[in-house]
Amino acid sequence: MDLNVLHNPFIDMLGAQLVEWYPEHCTWELEIAARHTNTQGSLHGGVIATLLDVACGYTGFCPENGKLEHRAATLSLSIQYLAKAREGVLLAKGRLLGGGRRVFFAEAQLFANDQLIATASGSFRRHQVSGSEAQLPIA
Repeated sequence: MDLNVLHNPFIDMLGAQLVEWYPEHCTWELEIAARHTNTQGSLHGGVIATLLDVACGYTGFCPENGKLEHRAATLSLSIQYLAKAREGVLLAKGRLLGGGRRVFFAEAQLFANDQLIATASGSFRRHQVSGSEAQLPIA
């Protein structure tokens, strides 16, 4: 399956790529560029929050058999910023913790060059998709 079939303009603008996605898990990757930093030259907290958010959210609706049945909306997200990062490759790893048919809970960790720099946990709401959005090409 093509992992980047879900058009997300904001994530596209950041340059993040979904590199691993299977039920209850996903991994996003982003190489830090100057546009991702704050006035101190460190990775901007908003970039960190975004990567943790999508890493959590995508764990709850992995398509099976090329058919996307759900998307997710963030209900709450709690982030712990642990360390700074200035350069290198980021990996945001999400994991589904549980939940029901509509609401699910997930957590994520963000690594920069194999160092844990932030964690998050949150609650998310699944919603149905319909029409052409539900058909995904399988690679």
